[in-house]
Amino acid sequence: MLKGINKQILEVTNPDSPYFERIVFFVRPSSKAIGEKELESEAKKLAVQMKKPPKEKKTVKQIAGGAFYVLLGAGAGYALSFLLANVI
Repeated sequence: MLKGINKQILEVTNPDSPYFERIVFFVRPSSKAIGEKELESEAKKLAVQMKKPPKEKKTVKQIAGGAFYVLLGAGAGYALSFLLANVI
């Protein structure tokens, strides 16, 4: 459906994607000459192409923090096994 006063907005509800509930398209003013059905079919084509949301990129700080905890856990495991080997 097309709605809006200053800008034309095309809203596709219930796309076939399991990730999106609805998709909102902002129609260019130069596209007003094209019919509503044509715009709607083009929007649905684009909605079908969208399979999943883009991956979230991790920062260097997040990667370093994760690596620190992995090394910390490995060190704790090594220390525990060293203590158990020397106690027995």
